[in-house]
Amino acid sequence: MTGSEAASSGNLVFGCCVISGKSCCVLFDFGATHSFVSESCVRELSLPVCELPFDLVVSTLASGLIRTSSVCSRCPVEVEGRVYKVNLVCLPLQGLDVILGMDWLSANHVLIDCRKKKLLFSNSEEPELLSSHGVMKEIQSGA
Repeated sequence: MTGSEAASSGNLVFGCCVISGKSCCVLFDFGATHSFVSESCVRELSLPVCELPFDLVVSTLASGLIRTSSVCSRCPVEVEGRVYKVNLVCLPLQGLDVILGMDWLSANHVLIDCRKKKLLFSNSEEPELLSSHGVMKEIQSGA
């Protein structure tokens, strides 16, 4: 699936992020275990690339299995005014600059509101959502 096909599907959450001062098209994907950056974006922005000591095999809809060992380590990515250091695996993405996956979502406590197609950021001033197990732990600790 190309970026334009994904955008027209209506079931995905897209937005913009900023890398090295450039606005990039980003897909927020809870179905992706890792975060990715297009090889063309890496070249255009002259992002530093590290080689991993092993190959990653990434399963994609468009190209099947892709082997890569290239990663932009701790790349500063700005999303909605917040800057995050993200490990972005380099892939030959078409029509899409960045995919922020579960590694980024979970590490930064970002939720996706699928109905409104927007991100919900953890904010210490807002109530925290807890699982029933989490509620029991809080009650047991005296909350």
